[in-house]
Amino acid sequence: MKKILLLIALCAFGWHAQAQQQEPIYCGFDVALQKLAEKHDGFQEQCTQQHAFAVRESKANRGKRNTVYEIPVVFHVVYNTPDQNVGDEVIEDQMVILNQDYRRLNPNAIDTRDEFLPFAADTELEFVLATEDPEGNPTNGIIHYETDQESFFFDILSQDEITIDDVKFSETGGADAWDTDRYLNIWVCNITASFGAQIFGFAYPPNGAANWEGFFDVIPDEVEGVVVHYTAVGSNNPAGLDDNFSGNEGGRTLTHEVGHYLGLRHTWGDGFFNGCSVDDGISDTPNIEASNNFTCTFNSNTCDEGAGDLPDQSENFMDYNQDDCFNMFTNEQKDVMRFNLETFRTELIEDQIVSVNTLESNVLEIWPNPANGLVQIDLVDPAQVQVVDISGRVVLDEKLNSGVSQLNVDLLSNGTYTVICQNESITTTHKLIVQK
Repeated sequence: MKKILLLIALCAFGWHAQAQQQEPIYCGFDVALQKLAEKHDGFQEQCTQQHAFAVRESKANRGKRNTVYEIPVVFHVVYNTPDQNVGDEVIEDQMVILNQDYRRLNPNAIDTRDEFLPFAADTELEFVLATEDPEGNPTNGIIHYETDQESFFFDILSQDEITIDDVKFSETGGADAWDTDRYLNIWVCNITASFGAQIFGFAYPPNGAANWEGFFDVIPDEVEGVVVHYTAVGSNNPAGLDDNFSGNEGGRTLTHEVGHYLGLRHTWGDGFFNGCSVDDGISDTPNIEASNNFTCTFNSNTCDEGAGDLPDQSENFMDYNQDDCFNMFTNEQKDVMRFNLETFRTELIEDQIVSVNTLESNVLEIWPNPANGLVQIDLVDPAQVQVVDISGRVVLDEKLNSGVSQLNVDLLSNGTYTVICQNESITTTHKLIVQK
């Protein structure tokens, strides 16, 4: 599967702290995104549009995806010292935590505040250690690699490359990825503290919107996945305090990073914006000024959104907080992750996926597609039909009768659009490409 780069989620930078001393946390997410935006014209706009597309599509299809998907996982433990060689029992503990968090079976789910209980979601996503390697050989999904590299460096000042990707290649002292279309690859290694900041993990989110194919073809498939600092894996890790930072020993770094891998942004938005003017694009995570910054504070309300305003959702897995304070994903975050999995990471679940278009639908057929003039829509029942562009703007809105009707798209620009057909009982969406 060919992929393109849209976002890089770099998470959990922390000023290197003295033992047991909490220091301010800052994120390199904005640094990496700005670096790419400067290197590639239009990058910022494409990132924003891609995320808006996923949010809109996931909302339109809520309730139509109820399959529990299993995602195969392989851990590459790349170590130089015995402390860095995280044991299988720690990885297995991490898998328990990951599955509890994504199925809302985490013991501290009872700590979700009352005002957020209506939004708290079981994502119906599960993670299983791979039982078969790419060649068909049996495996436990945990591979240990000894390296001559004492650590792997993420250079936040580099203008050319993400240097931590060295851990993903044997020729640079790391471990080669297994097929990233078929496995969620997770690399565990020692990440060098960079300019006084300790990175706990980062992930590449899903890419590949058809209308941008080749637009940012700069990141190879083999680097897709998640990297986690060896001290932040599991809740039973003997090296959990080796980073001289307390509060991240509960295994929630990986929960956060996998959220990025499946297309979620931080709850305070992405690095292109500041303050309350924009957030993560998710409607059931209240807008917030900035991250919780590991303070475990539950009495903050940093953005006034008027009637119905809610406090900062500090317990959300996509904030920065102490591990014990995280306890929820929201319904819309669930929708977005599942949409991205079904749309851009389909080969991970290819034997399980149920396409929305195979479910109950009011639309029998849309043709021609790609279109360059009149589009024929065959409806079972009358419906309100909207054509929406990639930025979420409704460009056509018509009430059509049952049977075959026509839409004139001749005035629309080339690109990918979403056709939303809605009546009293059914809402369905379909991709339409205009190509003249």
